[in-house]
Amino acid sequence: MTIQRLRNIVNLSVTTLFRQIGGGRVRCESEATLQLHLGRIIATAADLEMMSENETFSVELEKPLRGADGRRGRIDIWFRLTDHRSRDWRCAIELKFFKRENHREPNNRYDVFKDIARLESCADVADIGFMLVATDHRHYVDQASYSDVTSDFDFRHGSQYMSGNTLTYKTGGYGQPITLTGSYVFNWSDIASNMPYILVEIPPLSTEHEIGSPLQAG
Repeated sequence: MTIQRLRNIVNLSVTTLFRQIGGGRVRCESEATLQLHLGRIIATAADLEMMSENETFSVELEKPLRGADGRRGRIDIWFRLTDHRSRDWRCAIELKFFKRENHREPNNRYDVFKDIARLESCADVADIGFMLVATDHRHYVDQASYSDVTSDFDFRHGSQYMSGNTLTYKTGGYGQPITLTGSYVFNWSDIASNMPYILVEIPPLSTEHEIGSPLQAG
């Protein structure tokens, strides 16, 4: 069993979910609904990756993370495949679902990068991580520009984040600067649909990050 099998499960599950949404089979009106349906499909996709009757699978929603300070929060979706040698292969997924009528933008953009930082810090519980963002609001996808005070937090289609670049929310009060370990490219899928999404692979790289409260839930 390899990390590629975890990657296969996530890619198949996310693609399947958004096909079901686009076709009208599944209605997602909230982040909780999106989480529930994705967890359901992951369980089915995992069956397709099982190679032996001795392999086992488990999935958890809102998995609590252990930490000495009690501030590590929860992972939206976490699953594990255990191979015939009893070796665990673990995946953590954070997801965001931004509705147009929600007026927390640009705070929502900050929260995405904070969740990426959390995923990078989960090497103790995950071998691979993913950030999933879905929206019915084009502002996140292909807005022409953002204001200078929040422009650091940019995951529009085709944008990039370079490792070590410090992101600062210049309006003050909402969140501390964030510096990520990895480099990321943000390419939206189904960009012309009513609900485009991005799925970004996040390697859990370390246990410390330059962020005010690095492991608090977003």
